[in-house]
Amino acid sequence: MDWAYETGISGDTQWNRGKAPENWWEAIERMHGHVGPWNVLGWRIGQAALHEFDTKWGRHELDIVCYVPMRTPFTCMADGLVISTGNCLGRLDIRLAEVMSMELANVAVCRRDGTGPVLIFRPHLEYLRHIQKPKAEELEGLSRQCSRMKDEELFRIERISPSGTSD
Repeated sequence: MDWAYETGISGDTQWNRGKAPENWWEAIERMHGHVGPWNVLGWRIGQAALHEFDTKWGRHELDIVCYVPMRTPFTCMADGLVISTGNCLGRLDIRLAEVMSMELANVAVCRRDGTGPVLIFRPHLEYLRHIQKPKAEELEGLSRQCSRMKDEELFRIERISPSGTSD
């Protein structure tokens, strides 16, 4: 039994003492080995999720499922989500789930306590195609481009109300 998960331990508690990275770019590079557009996209979605749910890094108030094809570069998005939210695989508040094609890629986020909507972050297919097969020499440029784009240019947010209807 995951005691913290089962008991709903989240927020500012003794269990949640981590600190958000001062430099998210370096944190991604340190964790992932390089910075690429897929992990920057994950970082951007994670930042948007924290904003949408009015929570902070490392409070573990969100449950995140990253739906992607189970191969790189798609799975790289999960490392950006980890760096941007403070959620982690070991606490089971971020998980990977397989979809069969890039067209189905999305990130679903809800509050761990079950209150509020489910938000589905759907990356724009045109953008995913643009970053699907980057060459090594393109990684930094594509990553910096992603970091400067508007959220609306990268993804759309679909809200599913607690009753199961889209808003």
